[in-house]
Amino acid sequence: MKNKNPIRKERYENLKKASALPFGKRMRYYFDFFKFHLLAILIVGVIIFFVLKDIVFAPDVILNGYIVNRTEIPEISDEEFITSFPEYGNIDTKKHRVYFSSELFLNDSDIESTAKLIATASAGDINFLICNEETFERLGKMGLLEDINRYPELQSKYNDRLIVYDHTKNDTSEDDSLGLKPYGIDVSESAVLKSFNAFKEDENVYLCIGINSKLNDTVFAFIDWIAR
Repeated sequence: MKNKNPIRKERYENLKKASALPFGKRMRYYFDFFKFHLLAILIVGVIIFFVLKDIVFAPDVILNGYIVNRTEIPEISDEEFITSFPEYGNIDTKKHRVYFSSELFLNDSDIESTAKLIATASAGDINFLICNEETFERLGKMGLLEDINRYPELQSKYNDRLIVYDHTKNDTSEDDSLGLKPYGIDVSESAVLKSFNAFKEDENVYLCIGINSKLNDTVFAFIDWIAR
């Protein structure tokens, strides 16, 4: 079938004529003809490069955690709190990243935050969660906390401060066979948390490990700092 599009036909004829030009003139003609196409490809290529750069060369997150459902307005900012962590000064922030937030609220009205917490915790990307007793019960029921017995160093060091969650008290739970699981460390008397002032004075406050979390030396140091 013959090409009946006059514009396309004209372009084809021009390209055909250009093929007979000397090499230098031919390349110049091709550049003028395709320059906008090349510019579009270049722009897309640059965008893809920077997106991949951010993904491939992004700093490793070596400490990631949240205070969940705080009941007071903290005395200092999240950044001031996490940078006061003694080990923070030894972290090469160009290669490693530390993330901490006290602005996570787990409740029925904040669906977005709840979905974020579930997704992040399920992926094993949350090292620690600090919460009050009520939130601890909810997190335990949701299956977002890790058994501290998986970490012998923590289990032996804080054995007398471990807080258990009773899976059998929910008669409809399919996890009754799990029984009692130590999911928290009591940090109610933590001087560090008291100075941060995220919870009321009379609240029980627990530090928990996110499910499937892989703990490194920085995380262990952070837990010791909070628990002292």
